[in-house]
Amino acid sequence: MFNFLKSNKKYEPLNWELRKYFENNFLWLLQEFPKPKIEDRKILTPTSEHFPIKWNKSKDNAFDAHRIICENMQIDPSKVELDFFDNGLKEIDMGTSMIFVESDPENPEAAGLFHHEKEDGKYSVSLDEALLAKPDHLIATIAHELAHVKLLGVKKLNQNDEMLTDFTTVFFGLGIFNANSAFQFYNQSDRWGYSNLGYLKTDEWAYALALFAFIRQEDDPEWKQYLSKTIKKDFDKCLRYMIDNEEEVFKFDD
Repeated sequence: MFNFLKSNKKYEPLNWELRKYFENNFLWLLQEFPKPKIEDRKILTPTSEHFPIKWNKSKDNAFDAHRIICENMQIDPSKVELDFFDNGLKEIDMGTSMIFVESDPENPEAAGLFHHEKEDGKYSVSLDEALLAKPDHLIATIAHELAHVKLLGVKKLNQNDEMLTDFTTVFFGLGIFNANSAFQFYNQSDRWGYSNLGYLKTDEWAYALALFAFIRQEDDPEWKQYLSKTIKKDFDKCLRYMIDNEEEVFKFDD
């Protein structure tokens, strides 16, 4: 009954161009960072097992998270200096570095800043002190800034690509945090609102994470339980699409 209301169009996540953008970049990351094997990469979750940190809004929390994330992303933490700023700060000592500001295009205030390698051979990441009150956003921002180190710092890219930088956090096992931070509702002073972080939209994060699971041959990964409801719903649909249409994934001729 009412079958005439049903569409015969096959479900396809995102559009073709975006799907191929992520798939092509995934192949590129596999080529540029072949070790460890993709199926052996550790996926960090918001648990005390992976982040044994006593969260108290201190800068020490950021340094501890930084060390954990560096290890997972195969970065020497001593090569990346962390410092902090508040939203009222107008000038930061950049030395000889180039700076990238991480923020929502609708929000001119930065969550994090990445500086290219300085004369002492180290990189610098500056974090908004407000992140100390939001461990999930703190971890996501650090992961994004360290993805800049992996891509720009070691000269894998000649120019900045923020969408690829976000996607790189998935490849190095931090995608849960960055995806969940992409869009969050909150209730503050009896007012509902939302916050977002990063450059990918929620459906793009879902596809990126599903692609990660697909290539690891995970049809029902245990780690998906830590995704937000919105991300998880789209993730399941994307992964099912990939499994049912395996011949279409990594096929680049339209």
